[in-house]
Amino acid sequence: MRWTHGLLLLAAAGACSVNDSVAILPGPPEQEPLASCASGEPLRLVEEGATGREICAGHLASRVFTQALCTCGELVVSAPSALDAFQGSLGPGPSGGAGASVGANGGIEVTSELKVSGSLQVGGPGLALGAALLSVQGELRDAGRLQGATSRVQVGGDAWVAGDIELQELTVGGVLSLPAERRLSVPRPPPGVRREPVGPFAPPCACDSPEDIGAYVRNHATAHHDAAIGLAVDALADFSGDPTLELPCGRFYLTRIHGPGSLLLRVTGRAALFVDGDVDVGGLDVRLEEGAELDLFIAGGLSARGNARMGSPQYPSRLRVYVAGAFDLDAEDPWNTLPETHALAGNFYLPRANVDLSRRAELSGSLFAQRVAASSGMFIHHDLDVRGLGKTCSE
Repeated sequence: MRWTHGLLLLAAAGACSVNDSVAILPGPPEQEPLASCASGEPLRLVEEGATGREICAGHLASRVFTQALCTCGELVVSAPSALDAFQGSLGPGPSGGAGASVGANGGIEVTSELKVSGSLQVGGPGLALGAALLSVQGELRDAGRLQGATSRVQVGGDAWVAGDIELQELTVGGVLSLPAERRLSVPRPPPGVRREPVGPFAPPCACDSPEDIGAYVRNHATAHHDAAIGLAVDALADFSGDPTLELPCGRFYLTRIHGPGSLLLRVTGRAALFVDGDVDVGGLDVRLEEGAELDLFIAGGLSARGNARMGSPQYPSRLRVYVAGAFDLDAEDPWNTLPETHALAGNFYLPRANVDLSRRAELSGSLFAQRVAASSGMFIHHDLDVRGLGKTCSE
């Protein structure tokens, strides 16, 4: 672990106390700690502590981050918002393939404009629109109502709606399926309407059995490679100054990360970092060197009171963040777009967190949360590469 000023602190000395202004811990070793690092195989994580069964990090990511946006509860959009997709291996821009899909188990409320470049699936009670424009380029699956007397809905593919429909305008590029007993109140109904049973649909987001983030962390309390880089497990438990932690390829474990300063996490290889507590810092900067990847597991919450920058907007699939508790990075608007880059670029799994975006939010990657409310605009650019990471894993 490198800090920005001079004092040397050996790993054997333990954690950096609040009185340690700056320190340097040994950097990465000449030999990478995992055989799979040298062979180029994907990093493997301990999925079951009792048996030591492992899972490829790519398999986990591809089963979790299937959609650009997924909410276990409701999704509320009250300012113009849009979701699109690209292939990170090709750089930012339209992918020409499948678009960005969105799922909400608890229903969607839109009072402005929402554009989805892929499919949209909504659980009960369905879609409630207020003077809104909803544009879905792919398919629409709605387990409840589709209502908004002054709203317009445009669907590029087929649409399945289980409840009543009441809109100012409805356009469906394919076939609209609606139960015979449900009301269709639109001045000009779409030409292709099929009266038939609709659903039930499986929930779009896997919330009933969420990933056990805490278990992944506990499984690596001893199955880590801290010693290979001279890293004490409590090295960042109470830091001062603005530390830098450099991670090569391997699995690393810390008890917690806490301090008033800004932490720079520089990743140079395919790494996983497990934090058995909160990450509570003044600022956070996660930088991935060329070809590097990071799976970050946090058993507690993640909070940064100052600047927060994470990942690469060109390759968001290379950063996967799993947080068991609260998520608060809104102190100085890390979601906002800066010239030439986005402050947050990665895939964020926050199954228990309510994400309230009170300012314009832009993310390259994907978001899975308990609830999402965007009151000033939300723009997500989904890197489709994350859905194919499992294909890079050997059996």
